[in-house]
This record gives sequence, structure tokens and C-alpha cells, in this order.
Amino acid sequence: MVRHARIGVSLALTGFFLWLAVRNVDFAAVRHALGQAHYRFLIPAGLCTVLGFAVRAVRWDRILALERPVPFRRLFPIMMVGFAANNVVPGRIGELARVYLLGSKERVSRSAALATLVVERVCDGLTLLALMTVTLLAFRLPSGSERLQAVVLVATAVFGLATLGLIALLVFPTRFLAVVRAVARRLPARFGARAEGMADAFLQGLRALRSPRALAEISVLSLVVWTCEWATYLCVLWAFPLGLTVPQRLAAATFLVVFVNLGIMVPSAPGYIGTYQFFATLALSAFSVPIAAAFGLALVAHAMQYCLITGMGLVSAWRLGLTPFSAGRLAPSLPALGPRPLKERS
Repeated sequence: MVRHARIGVSLALTGFFLWLAVRNVDFAAVRHALGQAHYRFLIPAGLCTVLGFAVRAVRWDRILALERPVPFRRLFPIMMVGFAANNVVPGRIGELARVYLLGSKERVSRSAALATLVVERVCDGLTLLALMTVTLLAFRLPSGSERLQAVVLVATAVFGLATLGLIALLVFPTRFLAVVRAVARRLPARFGARAEGMADAFLQGLRALRSPRALAEISVLSLVVWTCEWATYLCVLWAFPLGLTVPQRLAAATFLVVFVNLGIMVPSAPGYIGTYQFFATLALSAFSVPIAAAFGLALVAHAMQYCLITGMGLVSAWRLGLTPFSAGRLAPSLPALGPRPLKERS
């Protein structure tokens, strides 16, 4: 029942953002913009996308290293199945699919695996905000861009709070475990023991953040990941004759990568239809790009990324012996992966 309600809310939000994206669009002008595009620039854009996901897998391995190192050739397919699942299955089960696959294939505690994804998301958010801050120092938002400013402020608050939460867990792990144990004592013995084990494993998944060297490597890899994503949007921007100067294109690429990736955090239908187009056109509005041209660019960038990510995910699913839609049904079939005691691994 809850799952159906979540899917219903996602579809409603998709319809809302899609309506916002298309309500003022002249589709004849969109066809004209698409006809003027130079699609050869999609080749380097696609290569940058693939490179970015390869670096993501390297970063994930570095986050996992202290828990259980996993070779790139085995980790990359698991990651791509998760991203592709978000494109084809309702409910955004891609992150859970990654957790379950990592536990099933590599015997990593699901709680620890989930913690590594939390680290990923916080690193992504902070890197995006850093890129946006640097860009805003060189390019100020025009007057009348309240919606753009609101997105930046909300994202800053969300990732700022998430960062503070992670810092608190790293600085006060024993207090966190004490709170969990206090709550667990009020639960039936079976559930209480499981809650303590999950909390323990979650903290173990954050171990990479306690190593200055690992933290530095993860930070550099995060910057490389989003530089690849930025280069993807820059190539797509070069494909469209928008009348922007070179500095404006550089800034517009940053706006696109930040606003699109923050926007698709909103629950939506598979593939982020609606949210992607709305936030892409919103980002380009800061540069006075016509709505039709911005919408056409969003369609092309979205289609290119969707096809690449979904295609790599389907190939990865085949390599892992999965059917395209089976990732969402992994959870019930997994055995319990009991975490080892904290003292034995510290």
C-alpha cells in the first residue's frame, strides 16, 4: 500500500513538473532548434558520460575499501544496474538494488553498503555546491531569478544538514550506538539485535571518512566525476547555436549539471521525465536562452544520457544473470548478512 502511494506521488510530481516545463513551450520552435543542432558533439558528450560512471565505480571502491575491497570489473556492473533501474522501474529502487546486489554478490553487509551510498550522495551534493559557488563568484544570478536562488538555498540546507549528520556520526559513534541500544532494548529481542547490528554495520560503512588519505582521494574522485558530467553538458551546449559566449557556455554547463542533478532528487517517474526538463530549462533561463531552445537541449541531453545509462545497465544485468526488471525483487531472496562486531574490525 505504501509502495503504491509512493509511486502515485512520484507520478503526480512528474506530471506537475512536466506541465511546468512545457506550459510555455512553442513546439514548432523546439523542432527548429533540434533541426539546427550539430549532433556530432554528442559523441564526446557520451564518452564523458561513460568516463564519469567509470570514475564513480572507482570512487565507490575507495569508499568500500576498508569494509571489503571489490574489483572494478565486479563493482561497475552492480553500480550500473542500480542507475539503470532508476530509469526503468518505478519507485526509484536503484539505490536499494545496488545495496542488495552488493550484499548478494560480494557478501557486504547491507547496512554498510547503504552507508557507502550515503557517503556518495553527500560527496556529490557538496561537490555540486562547490562548483556552483565558484561559478556564482564569476557569474551572478540575474534579477528576477528567485526560483534559481531557492533551489540553491534548499540544496545548501539539505546537504549542509546531511554533512553535519555524518560529522556527528564520525565524532560521536559510541553515543549513536548507545541511543540505538536504548531503543533496541524496548523492542523484541530479535528486532533489537538486528537494529544494533545494522547500526554497527552502518558505522563501519563510514570508515573511509576517518582516514585523511581516503577522504582526500574520495574528494578528488568526486571532483573528477562531476567534471566529467560538466564536460558532458558543455559538449551538448556546443551542439546548439544559442548565441552564448564561451564564458557563458562554461557557466551554463555548471548551472545545468547542478540544477538537473539537484532537481532529479525529487521523486518522479522512471527516467526523471518532467523534472529533468523543468530544471534544465530553469538553469538556462539564467542566460536568457529561449524556452524552446532550452527545452530542445534538455530533450537531447536527457535522451543521450538515458540511452547510455540504461544500455550499460542492461548489459551489466545480463552479465550478472539478471533480467532487466528483477533488481527490484532482490531483497526478499537475500539471506541475512550479519555484521561482525565493531571491535573485531576497528
